[in-house]
Amino acid sequence: MLSFIQFLEELEQNHQTVAISADELDRLARRFGNRVRQIGTWNKATDGSLEVPMSNITEAARTLDDRLLNEALQQLKKTEQFSDVLNSSSAAVQLIEALAQLYLKQFETKVLRYQDSNDPAEAERLRQEISRELFGP
Repeated sequence: MLSFIQFLEELEQNHQTVAISADELDRLARRFGNRVRQIGTWNKATDGSLEVPMSNITEAARTLDDRLLNEALQQLKKTEQFSDVLNSSSAAVQLIEALAQLYLKQFETKVLRYQDSNDPAEAERLRQEISRELFGP
């Protein structure tokens, strides 16, 4: 059995992602705003899906206590729109905001690494990753 730390390390090392289909992404964006599209790599030019790193989901979920995480889950599962969802105190909005902040921080770190890189191979890899995130595949 894996420990909690081992599980998180495995998620981070394997760069596993969760895919949100274009239809689901559109539904979430209608309910929670376009910030949803900023929580991962949006494949806008291809199938419209969004890829969110599992490690980010785990880290963002840890920022909420159990009650808020449960509330966020219930809000995300509901299909009808209700007026208080866009309220910044909504648990789902808090989770989405945490995910968006994590993703932005990681992107900024990647750009800084690219700018500071002296290794041509690493610089090219980072350039391709940044380009994919900005412009799609």
